[in-house]
Amino acid sequence: MSVEQNRGIVDATNRILKVLLKRPAFKENVRSLLNGVDPDNARELARTILWEDPEIVLSLMGALPSLANSMIRFLDEIILQVREKFPPELLHAFLEEIMEEFDGESIRSIRDNISTMVHEGYFHYDPGSGKKGEGDD
Repeated sequence: MSVEQNRGIVDATNRILKVLLKRPAFKENVRSLLNGVDPDNARELARTILWEDPEIVLSLMGALPSLANSMIRFLDEIILQVREKFPPELLHAFLEEIMEEFDGESIRSIRDNISTMVHEGYFHYDPGSGKKGEGDD
């Protein structure tokens, strides 16, 4: 199998964005999309996906390790690059403002629900072990 055949969706997205990010119209469309993100409707979307087609939820859950690891690595790289390129004073004010926007109640709910599932034996997870579970990337 050639290297080209082993490339995944993240690689394809990277190659496409390298071209599209040079186009002002594309960047304006991205800004418009980002301004239209509506977290208040996310729970309803989750219910629709779950109850209209449970199979898709199982597929999403199966892809969750790859999706989460991709986001984790993406954010890690963004943080590394930003810390190297921006002055601490600018970052402090900007990040302080961003942190106020996170939904702390939902973050706590996720934590509590995962803890309950671990306690009830749904799955075993030890984030300090450094070991990857099945399906992890």
